[in-house]
Amino acid sequence: MTFLEISNISKTFGNVAAVNDVSLDIAQGEFVTFLGPSGSGKSTTLYMIAGFFEPSGGDVRLGGRSILAEPSNKRNIGMVFQRYTLFPHLSVAENVAFPLRVRRRSAAEIGRKVEEMLALVRLEGFADRMPAQLSGGQQQRVALARALAYDPPLLLMDEPLSALDKKLREEIQDEIRRIHRQTGVTILYVTHDQEEALSLSDRIALFNHGRIEQLGKGRELYEAPRTRFVADFVGHSNFLDCTITRSEGESADIVLPDGGMLSGISLHGAAVAGARAGLMIRPDRLRLSPLGQAAEPGIDAVLSDATFIGETYHFVLATGWGASVNVRMPASRVRPDEVTMGAHMQLHWEATDARLFCH
Repeated sequence: MTFLEISNISKTFGNVAAVNDVSLDIAQGEFVTFLGPSGSGKSTTLYMIAGFFEPSGGDVRLGGRSILAEPSNKRNIGMVFQRYTLFPHLSVAENVAFPLRVRRRSAAEIGRKVEEMLALVRLEGFADRMPAQLSGGQQQRVALARALAYDPPLLLMDEPLSALDKKLREEIQDEIRRIHRQTGVTILYVTHDQEEALSLSDRIALFNHGRIEQLGKGRELYEAPRTRFVADFVGHSNFLDCTITRSEGESADIVLPDGGMLSGISLHGAAVAGARAGLMIRPDRLRLSPLGQAAEPGIDAVLSDATFIGETYHFVLATGWGASVNVRMPASRVRPDEVTMGAHMQLHWEATDARLFCH
């Protein structure tokens, strides 16, 4: 059942369309992430839902009721920002209590909710500390506790982890997942970090030039990207230039720059014979074999670089026409004595792992 309905919402700043006809239905309790590069419209969309920007067109309905006419402080929506925005002169407990005092809750309820929220974010012993005495991760957890203290039906989070280091980001991600499971609150989350989006979300809305390029589960965006932008932005991709020699429905045959031919490649978008296209294969779907030993589709290449990065090996190979191809393989499947620079090898893959995107 739809809980938050975003209908044909748009926002222009002068002659610039920051958000262009975005529509999205979100179920109660769902965790949806707006993912995209800087300037793609994801934060602007979030701010229109929060009431910080007035839409140029469209509607936002929460629980079946339009909220556009209500000021931001009357929408009862929780908000966590990139900057922690804690009151520096108030203690942790006083920061968490602030939205409850504004709503004129009783002293008993405020005390109970502050204790409950600090337990939720695992800061039980920090009630009397000042923000300056906290680490960045602790400050962000206080901001999260404050945003949830008055039981908002919707929580908006605008790049809340971008100021933290990688290890701390991963720890807070675990906390956000746990808190989402415990509270069941509906969350709209904005980030430009694809790993963050994949880790946290029930669904991801990938923004590009003010529109949603693709909406779906993280695995759907990774396994079945509908456009070259999605394939390039979500995960790592190799794109090899090629020419379509035949297309029929959602399948095509191609010729590579060295004259090699491949058939039955999954095609996204209409194409005719002679059209230029990009053959997309994920680095983790490629395999390496000695020449002539692979039965699947493949191309010949020369190993030019190998890097051990803990759990995986990262290989770079050069094709006969000068293109670079990245391959990622589990380190447990690679014998270091078999990694020889300059070795001629065959790159191969399962036929279902390749996709064509027209230029």
